[in-house]
Amino acid sequence: MGLRETKKQQTREMILTNSMELFTRKGVDEVGMRELAQVCGLGIGTYYNYFKSKEEVIFSLFSDILREALIRKPFDVSAQATPGDTLAENYYSILGILSEHQNIMNEFLVVVQSPKNYLTEESLGAKILPQMILDYWDWVKPMLDSVHAGYDDADAGHVARIMWNHFLSELNVLTSPLNKENAREHNKYSSRHLLNGFHI
Repeated sequence: MGLRETKKQQTREMILTNSMELFTRKGVDEVGMRELAQVCGLGIGTYYNYFKSKEEVIFSLFSDILREALIRKPFDVSAQATPGDTLAENYYSILGILSEHQNIMNEFLVVVQSPKNYLTEESLGAKILPQMILDYWDWVKPMLDSVHAGYDDADAGHVARIMWNHFLSELNVLTSPLNKENAREHNKYSSRHLLNGFHI
């Protein structure tokens, strides 16, 4: 990486760090792009060179948060439980780490479902989600391998997306107004039925 690329990457990391601190202090809804630029010591035009919208900042922040969580808490395949319950318990463990940035996660779960983020190849979903899905797939795949899930290697990309969509669905349930016990039971129920589709 050349000097220019290094400096650009450092600026991007500074923007994300400062933006995270501002969102945490004031709340995501209360912060606009101009204030994000100001807290980073940048002109609004320079900020737009890195991030075109607040939604793009949220996508990028959650991508980093998720990657860190998956590294901190590798998938535990040693549990003496059914595969579905093991999947559910690992989701719950990851949620514990993601909840350290609850406001960013909640906002991501809203913007990730917006159709406008998937309209073109330049849309946020097309640009940022593929790497997030790969990170998630690297985390969950050892569980599928350990129980000899029935899918062909050629279908791995489709399976990764199915698993990712289930993960997002369960994050929505686990962060919903349902009481915690009901949310965990729903998580286990849906995880069991998902994995039944792989003939586990």
